[in-house]
Amino acid sequence: MDVIRSRAFEFIETVQELSDTASVLDAMGHMLGQYGPDQFCCAYVAPLSTEALREAVLGHRLPPGFLDMYSTEQFVWDDPALRHCKTTLRPFRWFREAPFDPVREPRAVELVHRARDFGLLDGVMVPIASPSNRIGHVFFGGREVDLPERDLPALHLMALYAFDRALALRGQPEAQTLALSLRECEVLTLAAIGRSTDEIADALTITPRTVKAHVKSCCKKLGATTRTQAVMIAMRDRIISP
Repeated sequence: MDVIRSRAFEFIETVQELSDTASVLDAMGHMLGQYGPDQFCCAYVAPLSTEALREAVLGHRLPPGFLDMYSTEQFVWDDPALRHCKTTLRPFRWFREAPFDPVREPRAVELVHRARDFGLLDGVMVPIASPSNRIGHVFFGGREVDLPERDLPALHLMALYAFDRALALRGQPEAQTLALSLRECEVLTLAAIGRSTDEIADALTITPRTVKAHVKSCCKKLGATTRTQAVMIAMRDRIISP
């Protein structure tokens, strides 16, 4: 097992025992420090109509004054990264892979410049569909993030656990989970250790189409939106143990 996946499992083992969101963010910093990020945020993409902007933030380790500036300027409505979270559930590089038109969206350009003033030059956004059907995200970044593409799946899993724990600490009710079949557990266990659909099919002597059907069933039973989220819930609830 590679180092980052091993560290992700270490994070998973510890995060469920943490008693406050600050500790969750500290644990993320400990695990991800080698990649460069020193700023973190768990939040919903946008506040509800009954919420103040800051209430959508579950926890953060952002530069002093950044959220005050962001809230005062109401950048939440012009942030291309938050907008991109609504179109994908895959991790993406902050601003770099969040499309916007610099000519037609001067507020987005201003946000990029203001973020740089606070030392936020690079980062990764992980979109997350929460049990309450609100889109959330986990951000980690700073001046420079040296993150190989091959390590993103493990970081994605860690982000899901961090967001899930932050929700639990806020008192968000967890989605009810239904029992998985033995074969579904086998599929998710292999997915948890990084096997692809084809590799899972070969290991279990079934077709890739059947693997996808099992994953779809797991997602439905566990209230997950993606395979990675289904793995997270199954490991959190001790349904599987990779």
